[in-house]
Amino acid sequence: MFGVPHGNKMEEEKENLLETFEESQTSTKDSRLLRLVLAASILFNVIFVLFGTFSYTSERGAVAKSSYENGFASDLDYIKNEIELVERTFNGGVSFDSEGNLVTDQGGHEYIGPPSPAIDDAWETLLEGLNLDFSKDEADLAGSTFQWPESGLYFSGLDVYHSLHCLNRLRQAIYPNYYTNVFDRPTDPSRVDHIGHCINHIRQALQCHSDLTPMEWNLDGSRIILKTDTRHTCRNFEKIHVWATSHRTKFEDIKSWLNGSLTIVD
Repeated sequence: MFGVPHGNKMEEEKENLLETFEESQTSTKDSRLLRLVLAASILFNVIFVLFGTFSYTSERGAVAKSSYENGFASDLDYIKNEIELVERTFNGGVSFDSEGNLVTDQGGHEYIGPPSPAIDDAWETLLEGLNLDFSKDEADLAGSTFQWPESGLYFSGLDVYHSLHCLNRLRQAIYPNYYTNVFDRPTDPSRVDHIGHCINHIRQALQCHSDLTPMEWNLDGSRIILKTDTRHTCRNFEKIHVWATSHRTKFEDIKSWLNGSLTIVD
């Protein structure tokens, strides 16, 4: 026969069952906490990877959008839609004729040679887009440039014209007896300083844009001569010029410039 369990023994069994239950509950809680920690860790890593991928993609996208073709952060936003790439064959190069004499092609000769009204007119036309005005809606340049007191328009321009202006100043400096008034205005830097500024500006502009088109050389007898009529990828200056000239500063409407109370030092 089976005997009836003693009272103390029953109490011990209840306590053992209780302890087993509590241990089971604790183990369950620990297991849930562990799963929660693991889930949080996995979620954090997924978020980290996604954020890293998004940042990398965004950065790559920003770099792709910022280019010679699409414009850079330093370019005037308002003109970026006008950027167009074209291939140009440079001209004005030197070569040898059939008798071995050095000759140049006639490309670009309207801009060079002994000074004349025709050459000055060609440069004046080329520099028509030098000084530009913008409204706030067109280009908010507050704090970065001067505003005319009469109109409140921002006085600015595109640096390509500054480089062309400097090149023209160097051309004029070759003929000081003809261009007697160019470097002698009392509001301008001295002749030496002005020429030095222009040399440095053109140098930096050329270095900045760093055309990587390879130079080509021809062998003519014992003479090696540079072949300059090579193809280059360029921004379409003609299209930029049309846009720029449509925003020319209307100096005829600026009383402070006309009466001499404001002068431009270039």
